[in-house]
Amino acid sequence: MTGCRPDRRGLFRRLSWRLTRRLPGLLLLAGAAVLASFLASHALPGDPVMLMVDGRAADPEMIRRLREGAGLDQPLGVQFLSYALALLQGDLGLSLRYGGVPVTALLSGALPVTLGLMTGAAALALPVGLALGLAAADDRRAWPGTALTIGSVLALSVPPLALATWLMLAGSGTAPWAVAALALPAAAMIARLARTQLTEVLGHDFIRTARAKGLGRVAVLLRHALPNALVPLAAAVGSVAGTILTTTAAVETVFALPGLGRLAVQAVLARDHTVAGAAVLVFVLMQVAISLTAELLIGLADPRLRGDAGAP
Repeated sequence: MTGCRPDRRGLFRRLSWRLTRRLPGLLLLAGAAVLASFLASHALPGDPVMLMVDGRAADPEMIRRLREGAGLDQPLGVQFLSYALALLQGDLGLSLRYGGVPVTALLSGALPVTLGLMTGAAALALPVGLALGLAAADDRRAWPGTALTIGSVLALSVPPLALATWLMLAGSGTAPWAVAALALPAAAMIARLARTQLTEVLGHDFIRTARAKGLGRVAVLLRHALPNALVPLAAAVGSVAGTILTTTAAVETVFALPGLGRLAVQAVLARDHTVAGAAVLVFVLMQVAISLTAELLIGLADPRLRGDAGAP
């Protein structure tokens, strides 16, 4: 029992070093997300003040007071500084479309829906993609690989909006079909990558040695080939999760699900600058969290980090 403790401490130290090495870049990305959300909120057409009065007749003095109260009379640099300071205090502003409702309240209602969809899609895409990749890596039969190639090309070529619409019509708009619309392109990506990596690993000498010892096909794939393909598969987690994340807006809109993607689309259409900017910020920060998770999975899957061979 005590012999395992140095390995665990060493693993924690190496993972911490790996994450720390990526932290400056991720913090820079987070800062860029804050700037992008601010610029996105100002790039939408329309006057936020006129949206506040909802088209009602307003005298110039009222418009001036509203503009001063929202800080829109300040230079753009001052507005950004105020925006960034408010973010540090957890203040995302008020929605223009929903009559002054705090943006944080809208996000807190929409975010669980999006996270639930993404979690369900990942839970479906990962086993399906790995199973298809394992089947297609079988060099004794050519048809699984051919079928996977054709199927993955089709799954990745169909626009997310069209795919979600087809599945919505097929499933009468039920939530499981929304999960399927998110999971299908992700499963295709995982399957293609798994097949490529497994095919490469199956050509190594240690695989031929395992076969010479009498191990069956399934045992060779699961006990020898798959563990050696986990590092590049873990490295692809960020791309796969990013694909799921970027597809949520189309899926939530088609299935009329009250998630973050649909909230962002509605905010853009309604010229709700504060909600649109906050949605952009949350999406980018979610991608930062995905990148950190991918780094952690790479570290756990990499045998060089699991070993006791000294710090990098």
